[in-house]
Amino acid sequence: MNVPRKTQSVDPSKIQTDNQSQKHMKPKSIQSLLAVALLAPGALFAQTTATTTPVGYVTQTVRPNIANLIGINLHNAAVSSGVIDSSTSTSITDTGVNFTSLLTSGKTYILEISGASDNGVIQEVVTWSGSTLTTTTNLTPFITNGTTTYKLREAPTISSIFGPNNSFGLTPSTDGDTTACDTILVLNAAGDAFVTCFYYDDGTTQAWYDLDFNDVTNLPLIYADSLYVSRVAGVDKNIVISGEVKTTKTNLALAAGNNFVGSVYPAGSTFGNSGLSLSLSPSTDGDTAVADTVLLPQSDGSYRTCFYFDDGATQSWYDLDFNDLTNVPLTPGLVIQNKGASKNAVLTPPTSYNQ
Repeated sequence: MNVPRKTQSVDPSKIQTDNQSQKHMKPKSIQSLLAVALLAPGALFAQTTATTTPVGYVTQTVRPNIANLIGINLHNAAVSSGVIDSSTSTSITDTGVNFTSLLTSGKTYILEISGASDNGVIQEVVTWSGSTLTTTTNLTPFITNGTTTYKLREAPTISSIFGPNNSFGLTPSTDGDTTACDTILVLNAAGDAFVTCFYYDDGTTQAWYDLDFNDVTNLPLIYADSLYVSRVAGVDKNIVISGEVKTTKTNLALAAGNNFVGSVYPAGSTFGNSGLSLSLSPSTDGDTAVADTVLLPQSDGSYRTCFYFDDGATQSWYDLDFNDLTNVPLTPGLVIQNKGASKNAVLTPPTSYNQ
């Protein structure tokens, strides 16, 4: 008889956020600290030729009366790509591109470092001049000048995902009070707190605001983070995200404790092919007290606790009832509980993406 799956209820308000000073190559670009609900798998319709990047769309369901964890798992097309000609501890240069004329001031871009030694390093970029992008951390250990390649994508925003005029249809606030409206929680730039965002509509003024009434219409959403969509009463709503499929690795920098991350890849990514077993600490005896765990959000707001088991003879992903999870898909957003010191983990795309 198959034993029912155990789930673990988690109150998002009680999840402690550590100061993410070592969050990947720039705070906020790799992990997130958000929360809780199963997202219905979306459909991916991809064009897959030898020369065309796969594109398509996915649908993610946000349900009423719970906080829904969603992920940005399709991406804007690269605005620039090429070979890194030179690099310093604070910059990279592509002499064939004029970033000053190409990029838009005030926008956030995601730099992806790839090439033969692809380890999935990404970083937010907000400053540039001429053919040089400013980097906030030293990327030179990951770059061979004249060989290493890069892509640069514009980050999506509150406006581009939910609509500049709330076309998605979240319940607005009519007076600035968020008690009875839907909210979106996005990790802040420092990576140590959330920005609570809501749509305001008093009949005269309509805009996306945070709790201090700063306009957050263009607040960037980083694809390796997840974000809350906390709903009040209503019906299920589907978020449709379209764009390119990322076909390279994504490096996650995990702080000690809870790390809420996006699974990045829209279809075909499972525990077995995710590559996480190479980075997360396993359980050697079935006890998860010191083993890293992955919390998979469920439709009722609980989590399914998952871990990698390795006793020297058997290696596999399991839940607490020892159901095999090898072929279980990763949800768009999930929680990695790192039981040790800060470290990096690498998400690997399904091999079918590059076939």
